[in-house]
Amino acid sequence: MKKLVLMLTLFAAVETRAQQKHQVYNLSIVNPKQWIIPKNDTLDYELGTFQGQKALLIKRKIGDYKSASLAYKPGLNFKDGIIEMDVACVNPKGGFVGLAFHIRDAHHYETVYFRPGSSGTINAIQYMPEKKVEFNWWDYEATKYQAKAIIPQNKWFHVKVVVHGSKMEVYVDNAPKPAMVYTPLDPSLKSGSVGYWHGNCPQGAYKNLVVTAFN
Repeated sequence: MKKLVLMLTLFAAVETRAQQKHQVYNLSIVNPKQWIIPKNDTLDYELGTFQGQKALLIKRKIGDYKSASLAYKPGLNFKDGIIEMDVACVNPKGGFVGLAFHIRDAHHYETVYFRPGSSGTINAIQYMPEKKVEFNWWDYEATKYQAKAIIPQNKWFHVKVVVHGSKMEVYVDNAPKPAMVYTPLDPSLKSGSVGYWHGNCPQGAYKNLVVTAFN
């Protein structure tokens, strides 16, 4: 009996520690008063709907291939874990939409973004660290920064990004295998917030952002 009690006690302790190893942040509700969302002469946003689903709609008023903007809730200190969301580029031809993590500020973060107009090619997914005022994606066009994937056009698709140490895996539409595996992540951007990333796309739709942080 004593052995059984001891085993149950140890099991409970292990289970408790396992539960404490991660924390879930549900960021599916966007409150503009709590989020940083840019709004200016070239960019606008609204809390609306796309294909019948409530979403954050970010609109690029003037096309600019050097443009990149973030929408995120500050205060989250994400290092390792799982990021999931749903995203759509309303006008996919030449549009870039995605997510950002390890956000320090508007010009220091890591991003994974998607080009629905390049679906099925090596240009469909791209990773890059952003550390300049100007969004310099052309410095990260080498094959190691990109990946081939089928990206739905003008419709919702699901994204899951797993970050662990210097390694990142990107899954599209609940696929069992990652479309992209990248290493090493930028060592100067080890932690920070998580949010939506909007590139040169007339309108992007974003929803259901959930972050599971590993402690």
